[in-house]
Amino acid sequence: MSDTHKLWADLHMPDSKPKDTTFTVLGIPFDRAASARQGAAEAPARIRRWTHHLTPITEDRTLLTDLSVCDLGDFQVNDPFKDYDPIADVIAGLPNIPIVLGGDHSITIPIFKGQRQRYAKQRLGVLWVDAHPDLCDEFDGSRYSHAAVLRRGLEFGIHQKDVCMVGLRSWEMQELDLIENGKLNVYPMPMISDVGIDKIANKVYRHLSKCDAVHISLDIDCLDPAAAPGTGIPDAGGMTMRQVLHLLKALEGLPLVGLDVVEVSPPLDPSESTVFAALKIIMEFMGVVARGRKHHHK
Repeated sequence: MSDTHKLWADLHMPDSKPKDTTFTVLGIPFDRAASARQGAAEAPARIRRWTHHLTPITEDRTLLTDLSVCDLGDFQVNDPFKDYDPIADVIAGLPNIPIVLGGDHSITIPIFKGQRQRYAKQRLGVLWVDAHPDLCDEFDGSRYSHAAVLRRGLEFGIHQKDVCMVGLRSWEMQELDLIENGKLNVYPMPMISDVGIDKIANKVYRHLSKCDAVHISLDIDCLDPAAAPGTGIPDAGGMTMRQVLHLLKALEGLPLVGLDVVEVSPPLDPSESTVFAALKIIMEFMGVVARGRKHHHK
């Protein structure tokens, strides 16, 4: 099949630098911190491949043509304890909005570290969209497990009250005390089912509007396996794609400073529906940024 568009739906600027563009894309094809099934290391290449077949227009016909992308390629990780700090340094030094392609969720550890450094004197909010809290102090003997990501983020100085967690429906015993007695804003799937995504999205917006900067970390297993089967630990009863997109669009106007999309495992989904779901989320995120900028300049 021949390409119909250039990389990132014609938004990529070859030979550009982050300072000249709206978004910096980087891939971290690492999945050895996954506790179950691997394959997420293949996601960055597969996601990029299909951007050649997209147009720079969101589903509500927002034009993305005023935005631009600098793709820095992939950052190789062999030893997270050594290789994650240089990635954190890259994130900390970016002048634009990073979009990071995982990899398993452990790749968000250096992203949190870098964003915390980047906004050291400001309130950094986090929208965590995931089936799992990833609040373990240690899992499978590792503090850098994909089940310990958000715990590390809190240790970097992200405040519990500035974290909104949406879509949760699977728990480890060691996470429960923080979930039940901490200051995290927790919106699990039963609550979303009971009150509707609109009310949840409004609550999320109100919480995160108090922050100076907001990073979104989205594990594709937030989606029900019917929509995204290609992930390491699919958990039934998840969000629909429409609920995820509703949540994203509700963030319009917030100071969005980054997105990572993780745990997409192409080998586990021959249909590639999971890859396309991730790509849709990324492009619609760009649309939220585009609309937010237009309203800001009015």
